[in-house]
Amino acid sequence: MGESDLELVFTGSALLGTTLLILSNLGVGRHMRLRIPMPRVRARLPFPRPTRRDDASALPIVLGFLALFGIGGLLGATGDQGALGQLLIAVGCGAAGATFAFAIFAALGRAEGPRPTALRELIGRRAIVTVSIGAGARGTVRLTYDGAVQILPATAEDSIARGREVEIVAVHGMAVTVRSLPPP
Repeated sequence: MGESDLELVFTGSALLGTTLLILSNLGVGRHMRLRIPMPRVRARLPFPRPTRRDDASALPIVLGFLALFGIGGLLGATGDQGALGQLLIAVGCGAAGATFAFAIFAALGRAEGPRPTALRELIGRRAIVTVSIGAGARGTVRLTYDGAVQILPATAEDSIARGREVEIVAVHGMAVTVRSLPPP
């Protein structure tokens, strides 16, 4: 591979990586799907399988590597380095770009906070009736969890007066079924 071929690889890498990294940060790339065919591994892996959120954060790291790999290679070419020198500078810069992207997206992930609570996880939690629940008629309950207050439609087997504390026993879509708790 000649020096002009290597420069072309570095230029393409820098342009492609930088453009895709910028688009992914602007939200345009959020709808892109990167499908890499991988063989299925039947053996159990010693670490948990990544979630979609983990998969999505790997793309900017790869793009950060790709962008700075190309930029580093071009810098090596301007410094009159040989092909091996250019490649070493490119890999070093690419590693720095991947590390920087990882650090930024790890900090952003921590800033997002914990994942939201799924409604099925509300079973067993306590709530306060805000609109009386009649036998066979819907009312509403106020539930505080994870620092949020949510008002949910509720049903119950028996009538429950406004202001009473209840326990969630089932979730049906966005509605809950509750049972009255004995007074304190």
